[in-house]
Amino acid sequence: MASELRQAFVSQGRVLLALILREARTRYGRQRAGYTWALVEPILHISIFYAAFSYRLTIVPIGDSLFMFLATGFAVFLGFRNVMTRTQGGYASNESLLAYPVVRLFDVFLGRALLELATWISVLLIIFVSAYILGTADAPVSVMKMFASIVLLFAIGFGLGLTLGIISEFMPSVGSIMRAPMLLLYFCSGLFYLPDALPPAFRDILYWNPILHAIILFREGYYHGYESHMFDLSYLVGWALGAVLLALVLEKIARKPIRNLA
Repeated sequence: MASELRQAFVSQGRVLLALILREARTRYGRQRAGYTWALVEPILHISIFYAAFSYRLTIVPIGDSLFMFLATGFAVFLGFRNVMTRTQGGYASNESLLAYPVVRLFDVFLGRALLELATWISVLLIIFVSAYILGTADAPVSVMKMFASIVLLFAIGFGLGLTLGIISEFMPSVGSIMRAPMLLLYFCSGLFYLPDALPPAFRDILYWNPILHAIILFREGYYHGYESHMFDLSYLVGWALGAVLLALVLEKIARKPIRNLA
């Protein structure tokens, strides 16, 4: 029994690794520009808001570096967004691989998501380690909290991406409909401000945004002495588990119908 289970895990791991490598070659090819953009994008967002705020803000909301405050918001949010959007397109770009019995519908979505997670973590390491070497960043107070934030955000992004990816095969307009909510999340997730500093009426509305809680958790892990009264770990975990569970149930229901669409 144990031997069969181990063999199944090894086989599953090989399938996922092959899908990740194929996805990396397809997306980036032999050009380094694709990998470079993964780092340039968050730097670009950070730089724009840094230029906009550096002449107005006399006091950084947390810590001593405006750049790091923005980095703890944008680098985290953009990674989540990329996981969700890339996962959503997993079926369309890997449909032909489902002809192989060893490859399942779930695998093509998970392979894409894991590649994006690896890229996300690499970008975060480059930004924070470089900033630390240059003297812009301090050592984080809790790497585990920062990692927990990424894991929970990945679960939400993967769950929503898989759910939307399956639904969009039956309702293609869903993909374009999600652009407006993502833009709203961009401004409502505390990327360039502290939600605790907002009036109570705004805080009550923003509380329902799980991405806001994940960014608060990430900042609590990075900044010494920072603790938000808005943060609710159980709410964030509930969203992560709920998103993944919904995606798994929908994937199981859609396995046969989605193949019949071809």
